[in-house]
Amino acid sequence: MTRGQSDTSPVEEGGHSLFPWQGRPSVAAGRVQRLRLRITVTLLLVSLLPLSLVGAGAWHVFHRLALDKTLELHRTLVRGHALAIDAYLAERLRALDLLANTHSSEFLGDEERLASVFRRLRVVHPNDFVDLGVINERGEHVAYVGPYDLKGKNYSDASWFRTVLEKGSYVSDVFLGHRQVPHCVVAILREEDQQRWILRATINNESLYSLVRSLEVGETGDVFVVNTDGLYQTPPARGHVLDRSAWESPQAHQGVVDRRLELGNAHFSQVATWTNNGHWLLVVQQAESEIVAPVRRAMTYGGLVVLAAVLLVLVTTFIATWHLTGQVERAKQQRDAMYGDLLRSAKLASLGEMATGLAHEINNPLATISAEQTNIGDLLLELEGDSETMKALRASVDRCKRQIFRCSSITHKMLQFGRRGEGDLQLQDVAPIVKEVAKLLEQQMRLRNIALRVDLEPSVPKVLVDATELEQVLVNLINNAMHAIDRQGTIAITLNRSGAAVELAVKDDGCGIPTKDLDKIFQPFFTTKPVGQGTGLGLAVSYGMVQAWGGTIRADSEIGVGTQITLQFPIHQPGQTVGTRSGRHHERMATQGQ
Repeated sequence: MTRGQSDTSPVEEGGHSLFPWQGRPSVAAGRVQRLRLRITVTLLLVSLLPLSLVGAGAWHVFHRLALDKTLELHRTLVRGHALAIDAYLAERLRALDLLANTHSSEFLGDEERLASVFRRLRVVHPNDFVDLGVINERGEHVAYVGPYDLKGKNYSDASWFRTVLEKGSYVSDVFLGHRQVPHCVVAILREEDQQRWILRATINNESLYSLVRSLEVGETGDVFVVNTDGLYQTPPARGHVLDRSAWESPQAHQGVVDRRLELGNAHFSQVATWTNNGHWLLVVQQAESEIVAPVRRAMTYGGLVVLAAVLLVLVTTFIATWHLTGQVERAKQQRDAMYGDLLRSAKLASLGEMATGLAHEINNPLATISAEQTNIGDLLLELEGDSETMKALRASVDRCKRQIFRCSSITHKMLQFGRRGEGDLQLQDVAPIVKEVAKLLEQQMRLRNIALRVDLEPSVPKVLVDATELEQVLVNLINNAMHAIDRQGTIAITLNRSGAAVELAVKDDGCGIPTKDLDKIFQPFFTTKPVGQGTGLGLAVSYGMVQAWGGTIRADSEIGVGTQITLQFPIHQPGQTVGTRSGRHHERMATQGQ
């Protein structure tokens, strides 16, 4: 404001500001800062306070939940494992029961026979039994097969012997016995001619121990079996078999029980249930520190949840973007494929029109050649003699006649192709056609020093093709292969069944086709041959023929390795339609004998 001008600013009127914060920047800035502070504190309280409360509550809840869930899991595991141990022992008892029921005491009392039976038993139950013996009712070991010297030993004072006589069958506790080695026996009592005898076998300790230890319960976990006196029946993680365990004379109970105990400086949770008809107690234990370790880790890394969420969003975005772009790319590929098929169809249509004209032009000289061939054949018939030369001439005339007929059929098909006419498709055995074409071109390949390998799988089903067209397709493919090899190489023709189709392949070890040209080789007028050596029609015509039969054709190639062209024809089942391509004339295949 210059000197002499009146102050007409709206900021102040009568000494008072119209806008309280204007003209006083410090006041406005302070209010903004306080507003930002209130929003920040509010957001922090709203977010962090619940998270803190949830974290504290989560620690308590998940700590208790981890213990409860682990105990529940251990209950389920110990219950199932007890059933597995019972099944294991019952199966061994059934094996002995079968032997005792199918053999007499006199038979098994012969140690050679007993050894034969024991060998068969170990075939069925490898590594499960250590020995086998027959004991009379006086407790005398009358026959024994095994690694210990137990024949003649008397078991009348053994508790397991008295239990077997009382109950008829028994799985003993682990004891030392005469052999002074911890072991467990299974025994079956039988009565024969009013005489009782016992068939007894020793269970392989390692087999039993492995079964018990197969239940995994973490690094600090342990699984073991104790008997009614609290003695270990299987080795624990700390201790030995027949040592006294922390379960001193465990009480009988139903189902599964659990308890907490302190071993050393650690607290353990134990879950136990009875097995072996209440003679053994199966115990599963694990340190509580290991049980709650996942909860501690979860709480320790809780601060990374936000970062994990951000990473999850990024990964989800990437996956979603990749999925969407993949769909777009697939749609583009389908569009390009449809465009290629449309373009190929248009080119084949143009090729058909040209083929009609070519067929008419070829038919005229072909008719003259056919007439001359017939004339030559008649002249040869008039000549006398049956020399090798005459035979060769007549054979050549016959081959010419077949090829003229083939050329006539080809031009007829070209006319049909140009007019979209009907072509008769018949169920054909492909193998004779392949052999005929191979024989026709074998001489040419021999002159070029090209080896031909033909591998035809026997009993390949017939397929619906036009035999003349198939010959033309094979000739095209073999000629292309010979051109790719030029001099010295190998052409392999294979015929086999592949799933629900018959597969015919022509493979060469020639120069190969560049990858960029593989999608173009079935297009009309495309050729990799030098100018003047190829029209680019052979594979295009072959493609059209194979497609018309309902088959497929594909090319696989690698530069310097070679090329393989594979034809696939669907196998027609009884009841499917057979006839012309247009379907105007058809007949049903018989359901029998085709």
